[in-house]
Amino acid sequence: MSKRSGILSLWAVVVVVVATACGAPAPASVAAPATPSSSVALAASPTPSASPSPTASPTATPIPTATPSPTPVPTPEPWKTYTSKRYKYSIKYPPDWVVTPGSAGHADQFDDYQSHYVTVFRDTVSTFVDLNGTVSQEIALMKSHYKAKLLTNKLVHVGAYSGKILTFTATDNGRKFYVQIVIIKRGAVGYFIDMWSDPGTEGADRKLFLRIYNSFKPQF
Repeated sequence: MSKRSGILSLWAVVVVVVATACGAPAPASVAAPATPSSSVALAASPTPSASPSPTASPTATPIPTATPSPTPVPTPEPWKTYTSKRYKYSIKYPPDWVVTPGSAGHADQFDDYQSHYVTVFRDTVSTFVDLNGTVSQEIALMKSHYKAKLLTNKLVHVGAYSGKILTFTATDNGRKFYVQIVIIKRGAVGYFIDMWSDPGTEGADRKLFLRIYNSFKPQF
């Protein structure tokens, strides 16, 4: 190839390149850039039909729970007071008990109509009451008349006065009893406070008798 022909060849190449740059159709092998899938998706997706909102379940209004009113505790009825002119003393007793005043040689009686009996009796001697001798006589009488068994023999105080408290199991007309006897004395005067009750509730009966005889006020 001559030097000129080489220039012509080079020029031909330049002309082709320039012609291509000035708008000649691109070779068929060149592909157009793909449209971003996200843009296609946004353009092509049909507008979704509005789904009906689920109907909200109505909120149930809670029914207020009524607070029960506390049951008022009944006020205990105060005990009654009995004053004996015959035997010169006063004593308190349960409000539902009944009093049978004594007569000459008979003690005052307090009872609940069924299972508790309290008697109060006053006696005098010419000199001074022998407490220990009186207690011994009382024990002998209970054993001979009521087949009694002595359970306790203790010192006791009733207000400013001292004495003895005796407890027995006893039988009267075939019925068994729990017996408590308080004997107090001052000078020539002595008092007997007895409580007879059915067996089986000895603990409660001791508390009941304690409250009764602690309210006792003798008038020596």
